[in-house]
Amino acid sequence: MAAEKEQQTLQRRTAAHYDAYPFDFLTPEDEASIATMQPRPFLRFIREHAKAGMKVGEIGCGPGRGTMYLTQAGFDVTALDLSGTSIALARGRAPGAQFVQGSNLDLPFADATFDLVVSDGVIHHTPDAYRAFAENVRVLKPGGLMYLGVYNRRRYYYYLYTYFGAPVRRLERTRLGRALVYGTVFPPYYLAHLVKSRGKRTVRGARNFFYDYVITPQASFHTREEVAEWAVRSGLDLTDYDPSMGNVHVFVLRKRQDRRGTV
Repeated sequence: MAAEKEQQTLQRRTAAHYDAYPFDFLTPEDEASIATMQPRPFLRFIREHAKAGMKVGEIGCGPGRGTMYLTQAGFDVTALDLSGTSIALARGRAPGAQFVQGSNLDLPFADATFDLVVSDGVIHHTPDAYRAFAENVRVLKPGGLMYLGVYNRRRYYYYLYTYFGAPVRRLERTRLGRALVYGTVFPPYYLAHLVKSRGKRTVRGARNFFYDYVITPQASFHTREEVAEWAVRSGLDLTDYDPSMGNVHVFVLRKRQDRRGTV
């Protein structure tokens, strides 16, 4: 009971965090060429495994970067997020999708609802990543595919969030500390984003990246072996693995027709 209560408290904090600082950095120019804003492994996943008209569950849609692309590509998209602010932004970008506000830990969908499930950078922001993973599997049809992007325990971001981020998060809780963060830590962070984006990243976009990467209340990190074990436990086969995104590694997983056989 105490653990459940703690998870609920963390979920509320996470929802409030992304209501205030949605992971939104798209410009009107980005929206006009939304395919170019998708991760390369995701584009490959759609190209190789998806067919127009498929039912897609985007579990953790954020402000709609992926939702916009998926609806324009002709999929039947249902998008869920914990944050009402994020859903409002996503709905504005993808009015053809269906939207549900809810928790990754207790999805409001029946078993075997979706042909494809997309979970890109989401379950590591929940209080229990495996429970969120299992819920994603539950709503996936037998023979269906999951696209999973999750923080890599063996990359540098684990150390940045754990050791650099902890004192920054403590500072950010007070008005004086927040001013200190904005005056000392954020400017070089913004400059790095400006250089990386070749001058395209706005202050708003960099701020939302900063709050997602450094200030977010919850981030967990997982090895390839750990996720592979989750897959075996949940009746999935690993179809593809891509570590090329750096701090996020990508898994494409197929749900078996039953626990004994394969598709």
